Amino acid sequence: MSEIAVKNPMTGEVLYVVPEADDAVIRHTFEAARRAFARISAMTVRERVAETLKIRDYILAHREAIIDKIVAETGKCRTDALTSEIFVILDVIDYYRKNAEKILAVQRVSTPFVLFGKKSRICFEPLGTVLVISPWNYPLHLALVPCITAFVAGNAVVFKPSEYTPLRGLVEEILEGSGFLRHGIQVVYGGKDVGAKLIDAKPAKILFTGSVRSGRKVMELASRHLIPVELELGGKDPMVVFEDVNLERTVNGALWGALTNCGQACTSVERIYVQEGLYDQFVVKLREKIEKVTYPGHGGELPDAGSLDVGCITPAFQLDVIRAHLDEARQNGAKILTGGVPMNGSHVVPPTMVVDVDPSLKLAAEETFGPVVTVMKFKTEEEAVKLANDSEYGLSASVWSGDLERGWRVARQIEAGNVNVNNVMITEGNSALPFGGVKNSGFGRYKGPFGLHAFSNIKSVMVDKQGSRIESNWFPYTKEKYQAFSKLIELLYGGGPLGFLKALVWGLRLELLTRRQRL
Repeated sequence: MSEIAVKNPMTGEVLYVVPEADDAVIRHTFEAARRAFARISAMTVRERVAETLKIRDYILAHREAIIDKIVAETGKCRTDALTSEIFVILDVIDYYRKNAEKILAVQRVSTPFVLFGKKSRICFEPLGTVLVISPWNYPLHLALVPCITAFVAGNAVVFKPSEYTPLRGLVEEILEGSGFLRHGIQVVYGGKDVGAKLIDAKPAKILFTGSVRSGRKVMELASRHLIPVELELGGKDPMVVFEDVNLERTVNGALWGALTNCGQACTSVERIYVQEGLYDQFVVKLREKIEKVTYPGHGGELPDAGSLDVGCITPAFQLDVIRAHLDEARQNGAKILTGGVPMNGSHVVPPTMVVDVDPSLKLAAEETFGPVVTVMKFKTEEEAVKLANDSEYGLSASVWSGDLERGWRVARQIEAGNVNVNNVMITEGNSALPFGGVKNSGFGRYKGPFGLHAFSNIKSVMVDKQGSRIESNWFPYTKEKYQAFSKLIELLYGGGPLGFLKALVWGLRLELLTRRQRL
């Protein structure tokens, strides 16, 4: 049996070794999930929400111990773990506590005139067993949020964490310690091969968060079984800054947006575009603030009690990506104004700002996923929009301007699933908003009402009365009925103000013809 060694990225210490799931474990997990689904799908929405409140209460009571484990495996600072992991999970649960019953209730919709007498409804029903595959950068948040959402929608969930930050036993501890419904959410450990086997177990749907390359592979494997997928595949998020902003606030927003979670967020600010009249001031002030940020070895005390600003890079391979991007940029004329050299023998990368970056370079075009940000200038609003959209990604963005009409206008033109005006990454702080991207950032949405609907079979139902009436569009077809139908359509959709009244007359004629002309 293969094993995964999990290390503390800050110290290099091996924390534990976890065995990868074998075929028997995967089979038994899905069998248990499908048995649990029969019970979960029969529960009311309120009953399922009540189960998630057990998770909420357990996390609240044990949050410091949970944060200890997250920090040990990811190397992130303690405040990031509290705000971007714990808070988000609790807020999503609270949102569904208040709104899930309404979101999943049967919806009445209008019925057209020609279908008079019938009732139209939309039902949201569970799918079955859902597979969630989460990444290493937010190992609890991006695990529990989709798992909880799928469960509230009535599904059983099988969850595979990243092999880099599997948080062995933590999710199980939360579920079992809280008294959550047995087998409602189950954890399976392993790497890519285990992920492929989980897909071959034919879940009802897959939500995958990770790289574009891995997302394509998941989609390919899922396509063999026609399994629907939701993919969140990262970003190269732009920040557009116009000359009329409050410089102090905007620079602070840029600083946090670029460096939170050590830049290891799919919605991190990686590209900043500043209007030319403000560019020089912006660069000077951002550099000053970056150099005051605390990180391990630079004003950041360890162990972190909450005062560390930036942690370290989690997996070793991401250090290689960051080095390659910076080396290429330096060799092609870019200027690294501060930071830029990963500390030897560690996963610590000093916060880095780069200017004069050619758009063709990897640092400008590919996801760097580290505490690195580029700053470039633009002249006009049209140029800013063009630069922001000049990317294969489209996950998140921000627009900064004292003119809110312009902020809204530019936000609507940016090709992204999430846009913030005069703030950064804040769409993720509202659990009522859907989350997802366009282009190579993936497709599908979770969180908010769309999240529950994403894990539902959206079923259309029409109800008619029982009786002797024959529908006008049923057999037999006759010339007279054809002519009446044609006139009815003409009056309904092209008859002008009085068309509807005239259509009523022709509708009655059609009904009378139908009663007389039967098989």
